[in-house]
Amino acid sequence: MKARRTDPLRGLAAYLDQRRASVTQRWVEAVHAEPRLQQALTLTADQLIDHVPEIYAEVIAALKIDGRAEMPLALERNVRLHGNFRWTQGYRLDELFQEMDLLRQIMQDAVADYFAQEADHPRTFEAQAQRTVQDLFSAMVQSSIVQVLEDQELRIGASLDARDRAQAAERNSKERLRIAADAAGLGIFEWDLAERRALWENARMYEITGQRPEDGPLSGEEFTQVIVHPDDASGMARDFDSGKVSGGQVHTVFRIFRRGDSALRVLQMSGRFQFGDDGVARCFIGALADITDRKKADDALQEADRQKDVFVATLAHELRNPLAPIRAGAHAMKHYQAALPAQIQWVQQVIERQSRHLSSLLDDLLDVSRIRTGRIKLKKNVCALREVITAAMETNRPLADARRQQLTASLPAEPVFVNGDSTRLTQVVSNLLDNAIKYTADGGEVRLSGNVMDDHVFISVEDTGIGIEATMLPHVFDLLVQADPLMQDSQSGLGLGLWVARSVIELHGGEISATSAGPGKGSRFTVRLPVVPAPLVQAAESEAVAHPGSRRLRILIIDDHRDGADSLALVLRMEEHDVRTAQDGPSGLQAATAWSPDVILLDIGLPGMSGYDVAHELRALPETRDSVLIALSGFGGDADISRSTEAGFTKHLVKPVDPDQLIQTLRDIGRVR
Repeated sequence: MKARRTDPLRGLAAYLDQRRASVTQRWVEAVHAEPRLQQALTLTADQLIDHVPEIYAEVIAALKIDGRAEMPLALERNVRLHGNFRWTQGYRLDELFQEMDLLRQIMQDAVADYFAQEADHPRTFEAQAQRTVQDLFSAMVQSSIVQVLEDQELRIGASLDARDRAQAAERNSKERLRIAADAAGLGIFEWDLAERRALWENARMYEITGQRPEDGPLSGEEFTQVIVHPDDASGMARDFDSGKVSGGQVHTVFRIFRRGDSALRVLQMSGRFQFGDDGVARCFIGALADITDRKKADDALQEADRQKDVFVATLAHELRNPLAPIRAGAHAMKHYQAALPAQIQWVQQVIERQSRHLSSLLDDLLDVSRIRTGRIKLKKNVCALREVITAAMETNRPLADARRQQLTASLPAEPVFVNGDSTRLTQVVSNLLDNAIKYTADGGEVRLSGNVMDDHVFISVEDTGIGIEATMLPHVFDLLVQADPLMQDSQSGLGLGLWVARSVIELHGGEISATSAGPGKGSRFTVRLPVVPAPLVQAAESEAVAHPGSRRLRILIIDDHRDGADSLALVLRMEEHDVRTAQDGPSGLQAATAWSPDVILLDIGLPGMSGYDVAHELRALPETRDSVLIALSGFGGDADISRSTEAGFTKHLVKPVDPDQLIQTLRDIGRVR
């Protein structure tokens, strides 16, 4: 009975199967004609009918089963696939419904055509078939709705998850920032520039500023007007505004009067502006740190460093005073050297050599302080390299001779010129020679050579001494480093000379390096300096009789250090000058007025009336207005020399005075007076 009832539906299924192509064609035409399905016009024919054949086939299969109450799983799957594809093509839900509804109408028209041709079938079968088609397509619509809702839920869920994760990450990040800020003692804040309000992220902001939490945070304007020190407000505002550029960073240090106790504190603010799409700064996010204790510690260190420099300079000055008569005395003994016993000659040489060494150590000690504080100034001019090296060789040859060392120099045949401070360059070469001599055994060799290559001159000092270990080579120019501080027979010094040498060469735009094959195999130090063209006008060589011979001078020495004054007077009397001494400013002025000396050697560090004051008085007296004033001082910095020049001194000599240098200076003065 059931079979007979379903036969018409089976016949309908066969009919629809035969009409598959024509039904599909009618549907495509209907879709293209529907104005609400403009999105379908963007699809190709294959894309348009993608899953329609499968859907059509599943509807036919469902018609074969009488009383179908639910949509087959296969049909539901095909509808979902069809929908998924439509979503990727930009379809909306109503467009999908419209497309499916057109397919329903065309299939129901085909059902009606079938029963019109089979008039002997009861009308109930047609109604059943039409209801089945209607139910299936209603189920399709419902399935599409379910799919859309599920997709939306997934998207919303994913969005919520992402948002939640982002918010959680932001909360965690902020929490970590707060923890880190609290651990570092930083206050975190935000200033909204447009609304002129502030958000203080942690309690440390209140602790730093002294603001009560119940009073709320201070705005940017309130902050600068209420607690910032008036003297620092403009500087802080300037630093703040300078950061109002894209990528700009604000870093400023200022003082505040902390609220509550009015304590003066030093704060450091760092942060960055955030900008809107229009490029205007919207807010400032920053961190605040109380660096009062650190600032006090820094100030204490700077003060300690300043006191150290003062101490070193004072120590050097005090050491120069007793060293001056020792050096002068050794020079005086040298005058009678031929008549002295051999042992006394040896004593004289030791005293002269060691006093020169002590003088060099004092120079290095003061140079370290000047270089580190940036107070060293170079007096550059075009100078001949040969003159620099000759002066250094003359300075160090006595020490080399005393150790029976062979000291040689090999220089380019053509004159070589460098732009530099000849005194400082001589000091560098002398330091290198001094090191080579000290660290080379008696009877060894020290060789100096100069070569020009690629617009640079290379000055090398090579010895046959103790050498340098490979591990020590990278550190030989470091401060307070010695090649072998345990050597008993070397004057290893303080480890200052090479550091000073490197610093001076670098100030000249050059380089200095050290090489060694290892312990016992000697060492080689090389200085590289840029060469410059020869000066356009060179001083003519001195003629045999360029100036008349130097005459005997009246010389007054004013120095409170009696031994220094008397020993220097002894040296000058040996040069057949008339010499008198005075121990203070007033007695010096009295002697100068009565005697009208040609030259006055004047100690700057006189008690009571300083050398500068005495010089001022001497320049005002008619008896000494034309006297040559030579300053004697334990201080030889650029500022000291400039001040003595301004006070009217012709020359500034640093204690202990080199007797040979002073004698030559007096000879030059005697030739022109």
